[in-house]
Amino acid sequence: MGQQQLLLLIIGVILVGLAVMAGLTAVQKYTQQDEADGLVDRSLAIATYAFYWKSRQDPFAGGDQSYEGLGADGMGTLSLNPETVRGRFAITAAWADSVEITAVSTRYPDIGVRVVLDQFNIRRTTVRFDGTLVLN
Repeated sequence: MGQQQLLLLIIGVILVGLAVMAGLTAVQKYTQQDEADGLVDRSLAIATYAFYWKSRQDPFAGGDQSYEGLGADGMGTLSLNPETVRGRFAITAAWADSVEITAVSTRYPDIGVRVVLDQFNIRRTTVRFDGTLVLN
């Protein structure tokens, strides 16, 4: 083999290696974003259950227009599993007119989501990739 062919072969191997590295980085980023999207989806579903529970007038099977009953064991009160394949979920705070739902990924512990439901509206959805959102 000539020097020119050897140089082209080395350059080709280096370019393929860089392309593979870029592809792996893109896949990892997509996977983490998909994990966060799944946590947000489940948190919004929990918020829907919480709103339905609050709007029921029955004092034994509903919130009687208050989220406060979800403060102690909100996931148990709503009969929801606090763990799924995606992560762990909890109702971290409950007031009369709003409720806060926090989720942390089991696959990527640095990914956390917090959803705040205020009366009838989602007031805030926070997604963090730095590990600052944790469950107690």
